[in-house]
Amino acid sequence: MDANTQAQFRDHLATISSLWSDKLNQHQFDSALIAAGANTFYYDDDQSPPFHANPHFLRWTVAENSEHCLLLLNGNAQPKLLWYCPADYWYLPSSAPDWLLDHFDCESYSTRSDLEQACLQHLTELSRVAYFGITPARYIDLANVELPSTVLQNQLAYARGYKTPFEVTQIAKATAIAVQGHLAAYDCFEAGGSEFEIHLAYQQRTKHVHHDLPYPNIVALNEHSSTLHYQHYDRDPPAKRLSFLIDAGAKKRCYHSDITRSYSANPNDAFADLVSSVDEAQRSLVAQLPDLTDFVEFHERTHLAMAEVLVAQRIVTCSANAAFERQLTDIFYPHGTGHLLGLQTHDIGGHIVGPDGTEGKPPTRFPSLRLVRRIEADLVFTVEPGIYFIPVLLDRVRGHKDINWSLVEQFVPFGGVRIEDNVLVESNGIRNFTRAAFSAA
Repeated sequence: MDANTQAQFRDHLATISSLWSDKLNQHQFDSALIAAGANTFYYDDDQSPPFHANPHFLRWTVAENSEHCLLLLNGNAQPKLLWYCPADYWYLPSSAPDWLLDHFDCESYSTRSDLEQACLQHLTELSRVAYFGITPARYIDLANVELPSTVLQNQLAYARGYKTPFEVTQIAKATAIAVQGHLAAYDCFEAGGSEFEIHLAYQQRTKHVHHDLPYPNIVALNEHSSTLHYQHYDRDPPAKRLSFLIDAGAKKRCYHSDITRSYSANPNDAFADLVSSVDEAQRSLVAQLPDLTDFVEFHERTHLAMAEVLVAQRIVTCSANAAFERQLTDIFYPHGTGHLLGLQTHDIGGHIVGPDGTEGKPPTRFPSLRLVRRIEADLVFTVEPGIYFIPVLLDRVRGHKDINWSLVEQFVPFGGVRIEDNVLVESNGIRNFTRAAFSAA
């Protein structure tokens, strides 16, 4: 880390240290044990998926290669980091990153048994410890170690929504990296590349191997764009290129970005007009955010905006209000408008609506909405409206009098459109990381 990043990280640690101290004291804990976690093998196999560390551990350490490591928050003392660094020749072991040595009391152990024994010894010196982790551990068998209540977990999840300046910087950098990948992917698409070749071009530009990506890239040509989480990469390009949708992000110091762009192969056809209309509506929606306080209201406004696009593009023949009220927008726009973004692509806490840990629920009409909180300063989330031509959903309203079916059938081979930006709510407006990065590229 450079000096500026170190200073931001120091302030970041001070912020979350105060948060954890307050919440632990509120629930009568004097300390917490946070386990980074451990991988499991695939069934009947000796291979495992990529390791994803406990996000609570990551928020303190931003050290992803940390399997089996432990963090002990022990009251007013310096946090104790127990690092697992095996004497191994099958895999290259990791050591505690240099930037952590000034902030934590670091201990390194070459065997799991030594690490566990050291942790057990430290725990005997504490009164009441909250254990955060899903890895089965012998620590929770101790009388003074307990699993945290749902309320405490919700309170911490809610607080994680508010990003520190350090976190904001990392998300902005992750967004800039992803934008470079998007530009490389578009160039490959223009050159006639297959989904697989586009995916490789993205990885090469971002310098991310597959397991570095925050989520598997969605690289969809033509009708594949209508599958919201399309998961394959055709090795050969289609016989005729119609459209391209890419939903792909990047990481910086464990923090994620999440960007989607859509394109028509022909910049002068009706689908290109639809892409432009969704893009313009998305820009307008982001500009409206400072005037709103509730994300559910924002989602409903987004549905109305998509209804207006459907009307303008002659896809529906009724008014925009009628398309919304008759739930036709649900057919063409079946997912949520956005989600919190941070150490997870779909950062936890979107359904926690108050600092006391109160849980909220999405409206019955919009069950897939991942964010139901108030729109407040320091939240980072995505804004991702879209319009799709999904046969399985269109079949539900087949023959509806307010749908221009001849035009819809023309659009089905194009799949759909999604435009997604990463935005930060600031006290005096909205900062759009994605548009800024595209403008600077």
